[in-house]
Amino acid sequence: MAGTSNAYPELERDLSFHPASNTDPQKLSRQQIRQFNDRGYISPLDVFSPEEADAHRAFFDGILAAATVRGHNSYSINGWHRTCRSIHDLVTAPRILDYVQDLLGQDLICWGTHYFCKMPGEGKRVSWHQDASYWPLTPARTVTVWLAIDDASEENGAMQVIPGSHLHGQVDYEHSAVEEDNVLNQTVCDPRKYGEAPVALAMRAGQISLHADLLLHGSEPNRSTQRRCGLTMRFVPSDVRAHNGWHKSAIICRGSNPEGHWVHHPRPAGDEMPA
Repeated sequence: MAGTSNAYPELERDLSFHPASNTDPQKLSRQQIRQFNDRGYISPLDVFSPEEADAHRAFFDGILAAATVRGHNSYSINGWHRTCRSIHDLVTAPRILDYVQDLLGQDLICWGTHYFCKMPGEGKRVSWHQDASYWPLTPARTVTVWLAIDDASEENGAMQVIPGSHLHGQVDYEHSAVEEDNVLNQTVCDPRKYGEAPVALAMRAGQISLHADLLLHGSEPNRSTQRRCGLTMRFVPSDVRAHNGWHKSAIICRGSNPEGHWVHHPRPAGDEMPA
C-alpha cells in the first residue's frame, strides 16, 4: 500500500518542528530544553504526590464506570475538559503549566484532552504515529503532557518514542490494517529509520512526560495484569491556528488569547459527562 503524508490536503499547514528558545527557564533546566529540542521529549517529571495520584485515579475510575454504563469504552473519554471540573483543574494546574510555559511561552491554550486506558490483558496497541498528522492545526507546535494515572511500565504497555524523529517533519504513514488492532488509524512503517532505537517511558502514577507533536511514538498491548491509564493534555501557544472547528473546545490556561481565535470554556460547575 502506498503511503501518504497529508491527512488534510486541502489545508496549508506548517508541519516542521519549531524548537523551544528559552534562555531563562523557570522550571525546566536548560539541559531538559535541549533534550526536548534534540530528542523530542522529556520524561519523567514529578508533579503529584502518591496521595494526589490516588485521588486522580479514583476520579477516573468513577467517570470510566459512568461512561461504560452509557456504552463508551476505556478510550472514549475524549475532550471532557469542557464539562468535567476535575479535568479542567488538571489542565490549569500551575505545577503542570510551569513546565509547559518553559517550552511554549506565557500564553498557553489547552485545546484537547484524552484518557488512554489499556485494560489488563487487552490486545489493542497504538501503532507508530505522529500526533500532528491527525490534527488540522498550524504550525505544528502542540506539546502533549502525558499524566500517568496508573504506573506505566514496559509490561503494561508504556508509551514508546523514537528519539529525534520529530526533526523529519511529517513522514509517510499508511492506514492501519485491521489485524493491527490499533486504537488509532495510522501506522508509520519502519519508524527506526527516522531516529534512535525506541525508548519506553516508564513512569510512576503522578509523573508526567512532555513530547512534541511530530515525535514518532506508540505502545504495545497490555499483556500484564495491571491496568495502564494516562491522560493526555494538549497545549499550544495562542498564535497556533486550528481549522475545521477545532478552535471551539479550548481553555485559556495561562496568559491571554489576544486575537480571540480560541473559544474559551470556563471552569465547569461540576463533573458532568458531555451530552
